[in-house]
Amino acid sequence: MGILKHLLFWPVTGPLFLTEFSLSKVEGVVKEQLTDDSTVKSELLELQLKLELGDITDDEYVEREAELMKQLREIREWREQFGMGVAGGPVRVAQDAKAEADIPEVPADQEEAKEPQVADPKDVSIGLTFDDWHQ
Repeated sequence: MGILKHLLFWPVTGPLFLTEFSLSKVEGVVKEQLTDDSTVKSELLELQLKLELGDITDDEYVEREAELMKQLREIREWREQFGMGVAGGPVRVAQDAKAEADIPEVPADQEEAKEPQVADPKDVSIGLTFDDWHQ
């Protein structure tokens, strides 16, 4: 019955299926292009190389870099909107000297507590049991 049904209703369901299939493929390509940052990253590397070789001035580099960074932010927004993974954490903006002067000083003993605690490899032991291994 399934094959007969598909053959009888193909004039109606066929164009509908092909339209949905085509639109899903177009959506996939558009989503990939909106979230692909490899071209922008390669342009950034190329721009830095041009600056190091002296092909462009510092002002041209800063202007073009700002455009590329804007594109990277837009790509990141699209990735977040589509629920895709985003590399890196929150972007931190450097504070100016006046804002840093308003921050109270932290005593030295509290500053040491903020440093990461690292275990000494000599103090660590690993216990292995192979009793349930063969079951």
